Amino acid sequence: MTNDEDEEFPKFEDMEKVVLDDDEDALDFSEAEQAWLQEDREDYEWITEMDKEILRVLGVSHLTLTPAVIADNIDRSRAGVSHRLNALSAGGLVEKEGRGKYKISKLGAGYLMQGLPP
Repeated sequence: MTNDEDEEFPKFEDMEKVVLDDDEDALDFSEAEQAWLQEDREDYEWITEMDKEILRVLGVSHLTLTPAVIADNIDRSRAGVSHRLNALSAGGLVEKEGRGKYKISKLGAGYLMQGLPP
């Protein structure tokens, strides 16, 4: 999954189709999570293009991945990805699974499905 294969990779706007597992029709969000996802676009300004790429890889793969694997798939530096994963984790969009491994959170999947910001 490199940039050369980007044509086969789902677009950010189409993430709802791939984020949901085959067994689930929708994600069950708490009221707080729903409110966060429906906030104004200005509240998403901290999310960078690299963040969107990271979330997209984690959302499509449904796997727990290391920063090095994510970096290889989005053609970015491991250090840069690691830095952004820390920010995404602090924002609740990814979850740290053990030492140096990350997966998308339910809130992160919701963000991808919302497609915000464009």
